[in-house]
Amino acid sequence: MQSRDRNRAALFALAITFTAGIVLTLYRLASERHLDRISNFMVAVSKPSSISRCGTFRGSNEIWEESQLKYLRLPDDKFTIAMQTFRRPMELNNTLQALLRENIPSLSEVVVIWNDVETVPPSNFESPHGVTVRFRQSNENSLNQKLWPDPEYQTQAIFLSDDDIYYEPQDLEFAFQSWRKFGKRRMTGGFARCAVQEPGGRWKYSFCSTEQGHNMYNMILSGLAFVHISYLDYYSSHDAVLQSIRAYVDEHFNCEDVAMNYMVSLLTGEGPLLVKGRVPFVNLAPANGISTRPGHLEARSKCLNDFVDLFGCMPLMNETARVEPGVIIS
Repeated sequence: MQSRDRNRAALFALAITFTAGIVLTLYRLASERHLDRISNFMVAVSKPSSISRCGTFRGSNEIWEESQLKYLRLPDDKFTIAMQTFRRPMELNNTLQALLRENIPSLSEVVVIWNDVETVPPSNFESPHGVTVRFRQSNENSLNQKLWPDPEYQTQAIFLSDDDIYYEPQDLEFAFQSWRKFGKRRMTGGFARCAVQEPGGRWKYSFCSTEQGHNMYNMILSGLAFVHISYLDYYSSHDAVLQSIRAYVDEHFNCEDVAMNYMVSLLTGEGPLLVKGRVPFVNLAPANGISTRPGHLEARSKCLNDFVDLFGCMPLMNETARVEPGVIIS
């Protein structure tokens, strides 16, 4: 009887060992296949894309590839706010207080681009939630300063911001996660604008329309937009066309945001992405801002047409979809 029990125990142990060997082998195979898929995916993601063709524009693929590869080491699960300001302490302080009063889980740093070259910026400080606020003194009062790829940036995602407009903290986190999922190759944010072609072929700048057949947009302004740092790098590069664009922006002190939309769509062949929050974004724009000056819309329209000439084509892509939080129950 004891001998029979010992035989059964031995057979049971053998079966357990055999089964464990099969499970371990299958696990290893599954893991290897899973790792292979991850490896192939990472290769596909890290492989630089070429510049899309548009009219006579022939950007430098060499510069663009370098711009893409340069920042792969930076994490994509955090973001940096790049906020430009010029002699508007009240708006700046209100915006900083609103953004820093709550914890934004993915916010790494706030960089205030101090464009007043005649005054010394405030000292850097840390928010109650541990976010560093760094003041960067510009060497000139240029709208291009916000689009410069600061070597001290520690994230792939850069949230371009003016000092008088902001998402509420929870909505900013939502917009960032939407950028991660859907918008890394796009200008992604809350400030949509439109370039509309008129019957004569010229382009007109507009605030967009919700009318049937016209409810589309093709720009997200850089006052409230996420962008990958590689696009800032290419914008600030020695590519001949972009050098001309930056000179145009400095000469007219306008349209750097339009130029970024042109460039991103040129590089990717894709349009922007509008992201709405739970509540509307806050706009503290003063009555004497650039956008309120007489002739603003005409100047922006001129930029649209001048940039078509400089880039050699109209690259903007119409989009109708948007991202917003919530569930629609049917």
